[in-house]
Amino acid sequence: MAVTVEIPGRPRQTRTLDALPTAVGEARRWAAAVAGDLLGPEQAENLRLIISELVTNALRHGDDGEQIDLAVTPKSEFLCVQVTDDGPGLAPRPRALDTEEHGGYGLFFVEQLTRRWGVTRENRRTRVWFELDYGT
Repeated sequence: MAVTVEIPGRPRQTRTLDALPTAVGEARRWAAAVAGDLLGPEQAENLRLIISELVTNALRHGDDGEQIDLAVTPKSEFLCVQVTDDGPGLAPRPRALDTEEHGGYGLFFVEQLTRRWGVTRENRRTRVWFELDYGT
């Protein structure tokens, strides 16, 4: 099993945002700034898209009036990102494209654009995490 380490001089960075509609744009800009020159143009755009989707989900499914925590950790081979909210969690169904509801495709895109992703529950909070290859 390969050991993945953080990049020296590029430590994990965190940010807490109020759960307001403006959090989506703030999260997108902040994560892109933290990633900086680590991502090629295509992956930088993918990062912005994924962050937008996950923060929007946190706003939609999280508890009202709470906060959204973000963490970005540059690893040697990929960027690790976490979005944590106070919502009840979800049973991810990223391949469930036969939904009759409006929307529902966001996690499918997350799955397609990341090396891997997942959902965890800890201390009554929901964390969605993903790993994004640096790529071009």
